[in-house]
Amino acid sequence: MDADSTEETVKPGEDVLLHCQGQRDADIIMLKWSRPDLKSEGYVYFIRDNQPNEEHQHPSFRGRVELRDPEMKNGDASVILKNVNMNDAGRYECYVGKTGSPPELISIITLKVE
Repeated sequence: MDADSTEETVKPGEDVLLHCQGQRDADIIMLKWSRPDLKSEGYVYFIRDNQPNEEHQHPSFRGRVELRDPEMKNGDASVILKNVNMNDAGRYECYVGKTGSPPELISIITLKVE
């Protein structure tokens, strides 16, 4: 499956939905949202076995990212990034891990803040 690639433009202070649609019938055991330019410092959002892991989250995203659907029903791995600021501009990647297979790049979003 090829990754979806989209662009979102928001104003500072707004919330933005970062869309990521996995396989509808998949049992998602791991979800990772990352920014390639910040990877060494932590993830945008990381969850494994239904447990968010703030320890691996980049400090600038703590308390500002939440799942649109906490149960990730129908493969919905989208997150809401709250109170966007200029530093949030960049490329976001959504990786979904299902039972029995390695994490797969599902969605790439380029976020513009203006």
